[in-house]
Amino acid sequence: MVMKEKTLSPNIRMLRTALKVIGLLLMMEGVFIAVVSIASLVTKQYHAVSFMLISATITFFAGLLDYLIFRKQNIDIDKRTGFLIVTLIWVVFSLFGSLPYYLGGYIPNFIDAFFETMSGFTTTGSSILEDVESLPYGVGLWRLTTEWIGGIGIIVIMLSVFSFAGGGGTSLFSAEVAGIDKSKIAPRIKETSKALLIVYVSLTTIYGMTYYLLGMTPYDALCHAFTTAATAGFSSKNTSVMLFSPQIQVAMTCFMILSGTNLLFIYSIAKRNFKEIKRSEELRVYLSVIVLAALSIILINVLNDTSIIFSTDKLTSTIRHSFFMIASVLTSTGLVCCQFNLWPIGAVLILILLMNSGAMSGSTSGGLKLVRMMVLFKNARNTINKGIHSNAFIPVTINHKMLSDETLYNVFNMFMLYIITLVCGTLFLVAFGVNLQEAFVSSISALCNMGPGFGESWSGNFSHFSDLAKLTMAFMMCIGRLELITVFALFSKSLRRR
Repeated sequence: MVMKEKTLSPNIRMLRTALKVIGLLLMMEGVFIAVVSIASLVTKQYHAVSFMLISATITFFAGLLDYLIFRKQNIDIDKRTGFLIVTLIWVVFSLFGSLPYYLGGYIPNFIDAFFETMSGFTTTGSSILEDVESLPYGVGLWRLTTEWIGGIGIIVIMLSVFSFAGGGGTSLFSAEVAGIDKSKIAPRIKETSKALLIVYVSLTTIYGMTYYLLGMTPYDALCHAFTTAATAGFSSKNTSVMLFSPQIQVAMTCFMILSGTNLLFIYSIAKRNFKEIKRSEELRVYLSVIVLAALSIILINVLNDTSIIFSTDKLTSTIRHSFFMIASVLTSTGLVCCQFNLWPIGAVLILILLMNSGAMSGSTSGGLKLVRMMVLFKNARNTINKGIHSNAFIPVTINHKMLSDETLYNVFNMFMLYIITLVCGTLFLVAFGVNLQEAFVSSISALCNMGPGFGESWSGNFSHFSDLAKLTMAFMMCIGRLELITVFALFSKSLRRR
């Protein structure tokens, strides 16, 4: 077998390795679907149970067959193979994850079902469903579970269970986990993944218990704990969180902000390493942006309607809604607590600008990540200063650490690739029948895994888009979740070379 494997080309070995790993992951997805179906079984919605179990069976045995076909293939994962596996698994997971919607007839158009599932796994939160409250509990919970799985990352969950020889786990981890800092908190990547998962599960549990104590039903509390922890956007209610109590909305605001911080940072704090708080420049900027942006929106709304300051109810709701929407947009959660599209254009513009940023690196949020925006700003400032003091050496630092020229180069390239992809996505959506304004904001929403759009799609519903427009957005969601480089690397000639 060893001799035969050596005769295979590197690209064939890479593909066979990828398919074997995908087989393992599909079996894991099948188990997830089967477990979630218990929600419909408990509530005696047997029609949903049968189709969910059929979907789970198809998914599990497709993965088992795939694994058995390539069982003799050695799992040797380098950086190229990591890119291929991570990109393929998000697409394959979404295809099989669509089965409960499609087979049960809850979303009869498979493209719509694929859009909904890709939106879930990428934690985008955009939807094509007009009435989510009519879904059986099992199907509705699967919809939220896709977000919860996607929030921590499919690969991170796998790495917390399986071990890979050599640097295979590190290659997969680096290809999926967002941010410019891919540092580990443990000597082995499996331990790092377990630490991330522990923090993630702990936050989800705390959120769910809090929502329940504040008056949510157990089902709603679990669903919104999933969506808040994942900074996603799906809700079990048609009106998102508009009709929940002010206390619940305040709690959600705090939890979204917490979920927007680096999970490894939270882990360090839990281990009483409080020096991280003082040392983190990104955290200070993150909290400052939230406060300043919310205060700006409050001021704009007050200037537009001065009666707000003479009504306690209006003023408190304006403050609450402003902080909620800033937290929701900056962390790319995408939950909606009010009709923000009716706000003055200046307030809406602030939200659109913050869509591009995202929260802290290493969090479950989407977007470019705040640390990259800091690097771009500091580099631009240094360029101006060097124009004045041409011989000065002015390094770019984050947390008092000087960044290398390579890091600066990579951040700038990432930003340019984002702009190019945004423009191309907008043009495609316009070509597929979407008006320019809505196409532009929808492209930002998809690339940054945000959820809400503009115009008719302000609430995050894109059912009025054509099938081609939905597929375009689904593709943009995927490349946005994997931070562009991982997906675009597949189209590079160097990937196909030894």
